[in-house]
Amino acid sequence: MTGVDDDSVSIRAESPGDEEAVDVVVREAFLQQFGSDGEVGLVRTLRERGELIPELTLVAESGGRILGFIAFSEVEVDGERVGGLGLAPVAVMPERQRLGIGEILIRSALDRAASLGWRFVVVLGHGQYYSRFGFEPAAPRGLRGAYGDGPSWMVVPLANHGLLCGTVRHCSAFRE
Repeated sequence: MTGVDDDSVSIRAESPGDEEAVDVVVREAFLQQFGSDGEVGLVRTLRERGELIPELTLVAESGGRILGFIAFSEVEVDGERVGGLGLAPVAVMPERQRLGIGEILIRSALDRAASLGWRFVVVLGHGQYYSRFGFEPAAPRGLRGAYGDGPSWMVVPLANHGLLCGTVRHCSAFRE
């Protein structure tokens, strides 16, 4: 159960023309949480390079206003494309955080990713938050990450036998 009236928030794929509103959401969310708006540049670079998965680049909208955003890009394991995704970023306008919008975005995106045949998703994030969606530390499951293997490096399988062992590498926008 979320704190949001599910009928008041709709989830849809990002459309041309949403970019400016998405930039605002990402900027405000990351300035509030981390004191940096670098994720805006990451999203722009991912979009410009065609590295976002369009079916999984989603916005949460209410009353014609974009309140949240989530994006995924493909990851490789040991240099091979194996059906894995990286979740980054997920953002919600600060005044609408802790109301369930992020949860709706994540659950909707994970369901869509599974239905599209993706095998797993990795994320670098707060374990207590992401564990509610089935994420668990990735290193004990055999997946090493370029950003360290601590407890915030997490994975969720989306399919039976969805996980592999090896080193995960994100797309080029993450390596700059």
